Amino acid sequence: METVVVVIAILNALFVALFLPLVWSSTGWKEEQERARARRMAEARMEARLLRFNI
Repeated sequence: METVVVVIAILNALFVALFLPLVWSSTGWKEEQERARARRMAEARMEARLLRFNI
């Protein structure tokens, strides 16, 4: 019976150590994707303006 409790405790610790940070980082990942997209759009607008002035 004690070995079952130890195994469950070890599995619980592994779950917390491995999977919880992945879940918590997913919200930051979405925000980073939106910032990168906004940056690319701003760069594309600037490139379009520069091309328009060169013509």
